[in-house]
Amino acid sequence: MRSQILVSGLLIFAFGAPAALAQTAPPPLEVYGGLPLFSDVELSPDGTRVAAIANVQQDTRLMVLGTDGNLILRVGVDSIKPRGVSFYDNDHMLALVSDTTKFFGSRSKLEFSGAYSINVNEGGPVPLLYKTKDLFPAQSGLGRIVGHGSKPGTVLMPAYIGSMYQTPSKDLLEVSLKTGRGITKFKGTTDTIDWFTDGHGGVLARERYNNESDVYEVQIRDGGWKTIFERKKVEIPPLSITGVMPDGSGFAFVDPGDEDIFDGLMVLGLDGKISGPVLKRPGHDIDAVYRDDERRILGVRYSGMKPDYEFLDAGLKASHEAMTAAMPNAVLYLDSWSDDRKTVLYYAFDPALGEVWLVQDMTTGGLQLLARAREKLAAAQTSAPVGIEYKARDGLTIPAVVTLPPGALIDDQAKRPLIVLPHGGPAAYDRLDFDWMAQFFASRGYAVLQPNFRGSAGFGKDFLDAGAGEWGGKMQDDLTDGVIALADSGIADKDRVCIVGASYGGYAALAGAAFTPDVYKCSVAIAPVSDLNAMLQESRQKYGYDHWVISYWESIMADGEARRKKLQAISPAKAASQIKIPVLLIHGVDDTVVPISQSELMERALKDAGRPVEFVILKGEDHWLSGAETRLQLLKEIDGFLQTHLPVD
Repeated sequence: MRSQILVSGLLIFAFGAPAALAQTAPPPLEVYGGLPLFSDVELSPDGTRVAAIANVQQDTRLMVLGTDGNLILRVGVDSIKPRGVSFYDNDHMLALVSDTTKFFGSRSKLEFSGAYSINVNEGGPVPLLYKTKDLFPAQSGLGRIVGHGSKPGTVLMPAYIGSMYQTPSKDLLEVSLKTGRGITKFKGTTDTIDWFTDGHGGVLARERYNNESDVYEVQIRDGGWKTIFERKKVEIPPLSITGVMPDGSGFAFVDPGDEDIFDGLMVLGLDGKISGPVLKRPGHDIDAVYRDDERRILGVRYSGMKPDYEFLDAGLKASHEAMTAAMPNAVLYLDSWSDDRKTVLYYAFDPALGEVWLVQDMTTGGLQLLARAREKLAAAQTSAPVGIEYKARDGLTIPAVVTLPPGALIDDQAKRPLIVLPHGGPAAYDRLDFDWMAQFFASRGYAVLQPNFRGSAGFGKDFLDAGAGEWGGKMQDDLTDGVIALADSGIADKDRVCIVGASYGGYAALAGAAFTPDVYKCSVAIAPVSDLNAMLQESRQKYGYDHWVISYWESIMADGEARRKKLQAISPAKAASQIKIPVLLIHGVDDTVVPISQSELMERALKDAGRPVEFVILKGEDHWLSGAETRLQLLKEIDGFLQTHLPVD
């Protein structure tokens, strides 16, 4: 049961009470810096096998296991980065991979993706689309599989077809799992952005967006191509179709615009009419849409401090109800399922158990432990995150997560040193999950605050829109007000606070140092945006000056008023002289989302202003901290920095 506690005006939602622990040495850095045992898992269609991206002894491998945990197949991946696994059938595993590279003629690096087919019984990875005729050489986004082909052992994959000297079209190819070669099954256009299949190797529809004319279209296959939905003069695609309704009657999308149906699952019918929502939870966003291999909609996961679900599929609904009854205190994530829904795989986090993967047998009602994420982290050494709410200075309610040292009580008035850990995005949010960085800080004796500042996703359209144009403004005030709330409640010491963040959180860490210099004692910025004008200019060079991505960034950074002076005023690199505290910059060389030049700009600005700064470069690392070695390096650098500038008594 969830209980509510009021501590000095701070509303706290506690999920169970942690037991007090005797003081012991904290776990080593490797426990947190190491990748979890599995990065991704997927159940086979018959429910007897599990495909996994496994991280063992700093080495990443592709594996196939029985649901009893016994190893069936292991495949090394060398230097490529596995991103996801699935099954085509019981004997063929599909692996989505990526590699950071720079194409000929490109100014910046791209995260080049692809897919492999692996015969579980014979091994031998086969790269899909390899040696496909006229495959356009410089394209990202390869490796997506949108359905099964018309022939056994084939899949349907979108890809740009054409030489470097002509404008390519985004076609739908039928690709052999045995040879990897693909042939064009359906011809696309230069502005095709997605395809939707009929479940029998054919096509239902394609989605188009012309970035030059700002025209968005959905076309169905009706002899030729028939436009059923069109919007003109739209700088950002108005819809993003996520799948096909189970009966094939229309296409599902999460509505991004209407306040009354924001993040309700809507339906675009084959006649072009919009109806719905068919699934909706007031006050919550849709975090994830669950689909089968042909992208038929099965259900959704809603946002919240603990995820909640709603299903169109009766088997998955029954599975989740049984899991919730069996593990009422756990944070449950539906992972995958057998075709008959008799076997279902879940990831769960419960401070009493830690992070685990569980196999549910719907026939017997039993649960089997497949694996633990972190074998060297005992449940007693795991902190129980707590959900809280506090008021911002303008009265807006800010939801947040607080993580304390293992066994500590939220009302113990300990006034611990505080780490403010804003999330990236900024359209993301923090919940009662196992957060490896928050758990690390808590294990070292810090209180950790993860504020869901305005502009965060997950709490409705009004809350998300409240962040438009508030970079360095009210979004930053929400962090400061969280520090004040925790200090007033006795949880934290307002004179011992450091701000740490990555991506947008890295921007917030620098903005906190520059624009609220008296709140924090130190700042750690990981892959931060530091100069908004420079960031937009780099994005224009990467995507094109009129690309919808630019319109999106301008809208959230400056609410559509992205004038150079305004962006300069909220850029930490332009306010380096205002910073009075030590700054640690950390950035991966292969970051394709926020280029390392952003940290280089910040370092130069701080040095020119005579301010203390350290800059750590993570070799071979991307934006997502995908490598175990560099994660460990990051934690070592942060740990040393905190011991110098914000030590725990």
